[in-house]
Amino acid sequence: MSHLQISEFVTNASQGGAIAGPDQLIQAFYPELKRMAAIKMRKEVPDHSWQPTVLVNELYLELLKIKQLRPVDPANRGQKAAFFALAAQVMHCLLVRHTRPLKWKAEHVELPETMASGAAGVDRLIYLEDLLSTLSGFDPQLRIIVELKVFEQLSELEIAGRLNCSVRTVSRHWSFAKSWLQSKLYPEG
Repeated sequence: MSHLQISEFVTNASQGGAIAGPDQLIQAFYPELKRMAAIKMRKEVPDHSWQPTVLVNELYLELLKIKQLRPVDPANRGQKAAFFALAAQVMHCLLVRHTRPLKWKAEHVELPETMASGAAGVDRLIYLEDLLSTLSGFDPQLRIIVELKVFEQLSELEIAGRLNCSVRTVSRHWSFAKSWLQSKLYPEG
């Protein structure tokens, strides 16, 4: 798109032309979307890890996935209302997905033969590192909590202070990580 075409689009958009594409929609309606996100975040737990800006950014990433996102004419109240209804629904889904228990995000990994036969030493350490890397893939904070709890033997309160999060979050993450690691290291129970 040439500079002339961009300036024509901006002019048309400011004179009531349709706004198309996630980039332009987010940019045009950012203040309203941020207010909407702030209202939604007020309904979440006080120590939620997201801020309204993060929620709007996640909304943008979801809008990129919509192949036939319709243009919105800012002067058309119906189109604007439809876009905000879509944005509100997507934000709601994002918050639900984000707060789901971590165990729903975990995937089953087959235990390698070397672990099943009880092999020890370097192979076990490599396997443990792989498990910690997989855990970090679910949420990087999980690995950090395991390392602080197991290797530095910090309490949940100390970990919460170091990570600047709530003790409840640390407890929830530790519980998930511990049970997930135990299921991988000791599949027999």
